[in-house]
Amino acid sequence: MDFSIRHRVPVFKQLRLLPAVAAAFLLCACLDIPDSPEPKNTASYVTVYAVQKGKADSASLKVNPESPATLKAEVFPRELESELDFAWYRDSLLGSGATFKISAYAEEDSIPNKLVVKDREGNTADLSFEITVNSPPTFTEDFSPAQGDTLYGTTRTSFAFSWKAEDSEDASLDYILELDTAHYYVGALEKIQQSGLQPGTHLFRVIVKDSEGDTDTLPLVKFYVADTLEAKK
Repeated sequence: MDFSIRHRVPVFKQLRLLPAVAAAFLLCACLDIPDSPEPKNTASYVTVYAVQKGKADSASLKVNPESPATLKAEVFPRELESELDFAWYRDSLLGSGATFKISAYAEEDSIPNKLVVKDREGNTADLSFEITVNSPPTFTEDFSPAQGDTLYGTTRTSFAFSWKAEDSEDASLDYILELDTAHYYVGALEKIQQSGLQPGTHLFRVIVKDSEGDTDTLPLVKFYVADTLEAKK
């Protein structure tokens, strides 16, 4: 079995393919092609994806460093996997087989960025890819108003809303404030003043997103506004 890429390159070469969302390349006969090739001897393509906590990430090959993960090379048709050899590299050989284990808090040089696939005739094709290691942001307990707080004022009173999230990779985070039924994109702000709140029960929460698109959400906070003018009557 010989290899070629999607564009049907007619002569086999060692191939360096561009990374993709689900890194994929085609393996198909192209040297000694029989008159009637057996479909079972031709691999359509191989994908590389990450699996972490039982969830496969085929979108961006992204893993959280806090938990172990597995890289998986999957052949289509799947029954051809046993006929191919897989080798994982980063400068040097890191491991072999259709899967590769990434430990929690793995060093960068222990995470592969290239897969080499070899058939029984000795033909090889290689695929370069990049694993994104990213910790999602997390909210701290430092937010205001707190659960069950009562704020005193009128509709003209500006009440302070504040929150704080931390992220080991990002110094600046993006926030969206949800206040009752309204949504406010506040960028990197971690404190705002808001007026116009009617007496009664209100809800707020905040969503944070880092540069890799990972998010965290502050639990829904219920607070109350008491009208001080009404209280004086």
